[in-house]
Amino acid sequence: MSNEIEKLIQQTPFVDTHEHLWDERTRLDAANDSGERSVPSDIATLFFHYADADLVSAGLTPEDRAKALNSQTDVDEKWRILGPAYARTRYTGYLQNVRESVRLLFGEDDVTDSNYREISDRIRKQIQPRYYYRILREVANIEYCQVNSFEHPVFHLTEYPDLLCQDLSFVGLSTALNVRVVSEHAKREVRSLQDWHEVLDWVFTTYGPKAIAMKNQSAYGRRLDYDQVKAEDAAPLFAKYLSDPKGVTEAELKAIQDHLFHYCIEKSVEYRLPVKLHTGYYAGWNSMHLHRVRQNASDLCPILMAHPNARFILMHIDYPYQDEAIALAKQFPNAYIDMCWAWIINPAAGVRFVREFLMAASHKKLLTFGGDYGPVEMVPGHAAIARKGLTQAIRSLVKEDWLKSRDVPDVVDSIMRGNAHEIFDYKGTLKMWEMDRTQAPKS
Repeated sequence: MSNEIEKLIQQTPFVDTHEHLWDERTRLDAANDSGERSVPSDIATLFFHYADADLVSAGLTPEDRAKALNSQTDVDEKWRILGPAYARTRYTGYLQNVRESVRLLFGEDDVTDSNYREISDRIRKQIQPRYYYRILREVANIEYCQVNSFEHPVFHLTEYPDLLCQDLSFVGLSTALNVRVVSEHAKREVRSLQDWHEVLDWVFTTYGPKAIAMKNQSAYGRRLDYDQVKAEDAAPLFAKYLSDPKGVTEAELKAIQDHLFHYCIEKSVEYRLPVKLHTGYYAGWNSMHLHRVRQNASDLCPILMAHPNARFILMHIDYPYQDEAIALAKQFPNAYIDMCWAWIINPAAGVRFVREFLMAASHKKLLTFGGDYGPVEMVPGHAAIARKGLTQAIRSLVKEDWLKSRDVPDVVDSIMRGNAHEIFDYKGTLKMWEMDRTQAPKS
């Protein structure tokens, strides 16, 4: 049965529930030196996202990091910086993912002094039209991805909606207020809270039907203690904020954010959009307030109670407080847990989490993969690490007789893809994209 479990998990496709992937056109332009220069197209691609944080926390200076990731830096100079730093961190999940991705994409076991130039060249050469489909579907065995794009402040109109479903970002609508940019995009003037409500209504009317979910990562900047604040109480504070954003107190700003957060959650119910919330560990280095992270789960309890008809996707297993995440999924019908990013933060913790989650909460409330990457090249390795971890977790549950062999296929299909298809309306979303295309004026 042990080999059968591994084979089943290898063959079952993932629904990838969280990425930050640039659109393929952005990568094509960058590779041709006609696009965004900060988007990597060489050896730096492997260390650009997440791996760089481990390099810095292990001793690489931020200045050397910036130089190594700069598109103007020569490849040999990049490796002179990255090689020794990589050697200091090669056993972490982030850096294991470098090796797994290189193995799957290029057939190399590692990045070394003897092959870094060839790998760098092959990274650039493979950037061709529709290479996203090859990497994601053929190499990583992924049905489709859900993307929280950083290429648009609210919603990105991707060229591949069947492969790269898009989240509607509401952090700029509620927490990290982006009034000027969003109101200009909506072609509306904002002079009051009512005006801003109308902008939010326009955003959801325009993009809600095409969105696969909505996403907020405000946990990086504040606690998740969003109190319910009435519009009449928030209105004068919002007017004060409009006249001078720096003139409001911390408490006044929190009240504005709190009101708008709950306003957006009600919109999620109206448009049947699952609400994705960042919880747990922070990306980067020298920035995490662990006391605030520790309160993520408890802060969410009143929100889960206040919005029983909303569906909340709590991301990254709230690492390192994953026991609290399991408790939320067990207690609240509208709380689901997503393992996106978690497999490479700490692969061993991911294995423990799957074992313990399946013995405490419904297997129908677990999503087990999201690469959480900007560069598509890093997704195959992450998916491989996730499959390895899932295999270890399921094997051990069967071996210890906590899970029967006959139940394994149902559990595996559910946590790798089935639950995602139940929670997110993939087919309905694609219909809305297709409707927009057929109704668009022909040029």
